[in-house]
Order: sequence, then structure tokens, then C-alpha cells
Amino acid sequence: MENEAVTNPAEEVATSDTPTPEVTEAPDQEFLGDDDADESAAETNAEDFIDLEKDGKTYKVPKAVEDLLMFQKDYTQKTQTLAEQRREFEAQRQAMQWEAETKEALFNEKAQLQTVRQRLEQFQGVNWAALAQQDLQQHAVLQAEYTQLRDYHDRLSGHVEGREAELASYREQSTQTALTKAVEHLSKPKPDLGWDGKFDADRRSALTKFGLQLGFTNEELSNTSHPLMIQTLNLAKIGYEALKKQTSTLKQQPQANPVPQVAAGKSRSGTADPDKLPVDQWVKWRERQIAKNRA
Repeated sequence: MENEAVTNPAEEVATSDTPTPEVTEAPDQEFLGDDDADESAAETNAEDFIDLEKDGKTYKVPKAVEDLLMFQKDYTQKTQTLAEQRREFEAQRQAMQWEAETKEALFNEKAQLQTVRQRLEQFQGVNWAALAQQDLQQHAVLQAEYTQLRDYHDRLSGHVEGREAELASYREQSTQTALTKAVEHLSKPKPDLGWDGKFDADRRSALTKFGLQLGFTNEELSNTSHPLMIQTLNLAKIGYEALKKQTSTLKQQPQANPVPQVAAGKSRSGTADPDKLPVDQWVKWRERQIAKNRA
């Protein structure tokens, strides 16, 4: 049959003379594994981070925000310092207001106390027994007034003593606080003012003695607690001692004697060449020589 002579197209393709391409194996190549790649990336990223410690814990933060963090830290410190200065200023304002009000009240109470004392002194000349015999009603009125004034005087005296004690305690506390701050400030050297950063009892005693020599009073020196005033007094002491030492050195130096001047037309004292003298001076010289030889 004709159909049997027909060949299979697939077999023709398989048996065709077209060469089959050979598959060659690629040579062995080393590639970075996933673990090595992750490790390399981690090392690269670690350089872009810094350690930030907060509340006892350490955090990794991008290095790019380091400047921002430093700015925030500086801003926070300045804000806290400003808030502390404001609180200190407010406390000082309130303390000064309290002191002014207390002094005013004390002044008024002392004035009232003086008036009451003057009125009580007027009762010292009253003869109470004679007044009772003469006018019993007037005696009762004056006796009541005297008793009220005496009681008021005692209460007012207690108020005055209490306010004076409060003011004394406030001044002592303020002085101690000022001295504490002054000592803290004076512990820092300031070479431009000749201050070495030492402020102890000996230094304070020396400055007090020097201040008294300048004319200050003990009260003025005891109330001086401002660091700049203390440093200025110390600088004045340094200058005073340097000036005193310089003056003493100048006094010890020998004074140069003035060079004697020879008047014109007169011979100089001392040995001179007679041959060079004028005739009249040579004659005088010769006469002195003869008189000297005779003597």
C-alpha cells in the first residue's frame, strides 16, 4: 500500500544529518554564600550607626542624626540652666519682697511701741492712792487705760523681737548661701585677675586685714561676698605689695654723686701739667708749691 511507504516525519528529524550541539560544563566558580553576604552588609551598615545610651540602655541609632542629637542635648542643657536661673531669680525676688515687707512692718511696730512707751511714762507720776480718794471714777478710767497700754506694750514688744530674730536669721542664712556660692566660684582660677583658685581662712583673713588698711570697716568687709569684689580686693593687694617692693628697692639703690663742674678760667683741682698752664696760673701754682715746701 502506498501509505506504508510514507515515512514518519519525526524519525526523519531524528535521523537527519544535522549535528546535535554538545553541552559543555562550565568551570567551577566560587560564589558568596548568603551568610557571607549578610555579614558583609552588616559590617557596612555598622559603620553608619552609633551607640546611644539612655536610661541605662544602649541603642543603635543612625550616625547621620548624631549632630541632631548633640544639638538636642545642648538645647536641653541650656533650657535646664535657664529654668534653674529663673527659679533662683524668683526665689531671690520673693526673699527680697519678704525682707522689705518685714522691715516695713518692723518700722511701724517700733514707732507704735515708742508711742506706747511715752504714754506709759506719763503714768509713772500718778499717785494712784490719792487719785482713788479724790476721784474714784477717774481712777478706774486711768487704771483701765494703763492696764490696756501695758498689755499692748508687752504684745508689741514680742512682735518686734520676733521680727528682728527673723530678719537676723534671714541675713545669716543669706550670707551663708552667698558665701557657699562665692567659694564655689572662687575655686576656679582666673589668671587674668591674679586669682589662683584658693580661698581659705588664711586668704580671707589676709584680705580682711588689707581691706582694713585701705579704710573699709569690719561690717563692710563682712558683708562682701561677691566673688568679683573678693578677686578685685586680692588684685589690689597684689598691686599694692608690688608697688611697695618697687619703692623699697629704689630707696636701697645708692644715689650717684653729681660730677663737679670746673668754672671757666680756673684751674682744676688735682695734678695738672704746669707747662701747659698760662703764665699767671703758673705763677700762682709756683707760689703754692714754695709755700707748701716751707710749711
